[in-house]
Amino acid sequence: MKFKLSCLLIVGLLISVTSALAQFLHPKLKGKEISVRNVVVLPSIVKMTKQGVKGSEGMGKEEEEATSALASSVSAALTKSGLSVETPFTEEALKNNDELRSAVADVQRKYDEIAPPLYRKAKDIRKGRFTLGDMVAVLNSKGTADALVIIRSEGVKQTKGKGMMTGGLIGLAASKNASFTTHVVLVDAKNGDVLFLDAFLTSGIPKDKMFDKSFKKITAPK
Repeated sequence: MKFKLSCLLIVGLLISVTSALAQFLHPKLKGKEISVRNVVVLPSIVKMTKQGVKGSEGMGKEEEEATSALASSVSAALTKSGLSVETPFTEEALKNNDELRSAVADVQRKYDEIAPPLYRKAKDIRKGRFTLGDMVAVLNSKGTADALVIIRSEGVKQTKGKGMMTGGLIGLAASKNASFTTHVVLVDAKNGDVLFLDAFLTSGIPKDKMFDKSFKKITAPK
């Protein structure tokens, strides 16, 4: 009976867990030489795979659902932390504007190019060593944004069989929810410098409350 209760407690923790991996701030942001008050959120990109006993496969429908939930959650958390948040790059806006769609795609592609070294040597953000360049300024058409918000997340969901094989009863229970590794990055809207990176783990589709504490360090000074 005690063993069963212990398993249930552990499973509960696995299903609800949100764990911050790391936060990194640009020296000018940390030293308050610059401030972030107004941000523009780029479309989030989520990749999900289902891991089964026989291998892995994509999860297109679930990716769409997670993408929408994640963008909403991050925007809500940033707003709650005291920032003014805009989300102008909606599917409809991009669909009807070839030039804007191309500009957003270029910035997203540039970010993906620097992402591997950025994640490997994230501590170098504290030395101001990463930038996307001033190409990002085209997405700050009003000139009022301090930073662009870039969101990347990778989710993995195990089948019941895979969960049982890798973790027994605990793995079986945990297989009910996908696990996500998420990076949220703030980039200077004028020169492209990487100002802030937050990396964290979540289990289950992201909800607003999971992100509230992730952005306190970039709350604009009052």
